[in-house]
Amino acid sequence: MGPDGELLSVSVTQSRFTRGEVALLLASRRKDSEPRSSTGLLLSEATDPKNVGRFKVPEPITDLAAMAIHQAQEARRKKLGDAAGMEYLLWRVEKKPKPSRRSG
Repeated sequence: MGPDGELLSVSVTQSRFTRGEVALLLASRRKDSEPRSSTGLLLSEATDPKNVGRFKVPEPITDLAAMAIHQAQEARRKKLGDAAGMEYLLWRVEKKPKPSRRSG
């Protein structure tokens, strides 16, 4: 009974994860929090002298979302000039829904 005389209910649940699974999850979180370079690689890997000459750069691909942001930024600069205030703006991009097909 609680201090006010009401019945207390306590429930205990079994762990959903094994100790091994918890260890893997914690190791993954530690790895995710390690610093990364602008390439997305771990900084420790990207700067390790043992890796000199071991990286290759494939042909670039076009980031269409980044292209859309760049075009919007250029349009704003053209319209507003120096008053555009570009250095403090955060740009987001949203994917438009596909046009619906009309069956006929």
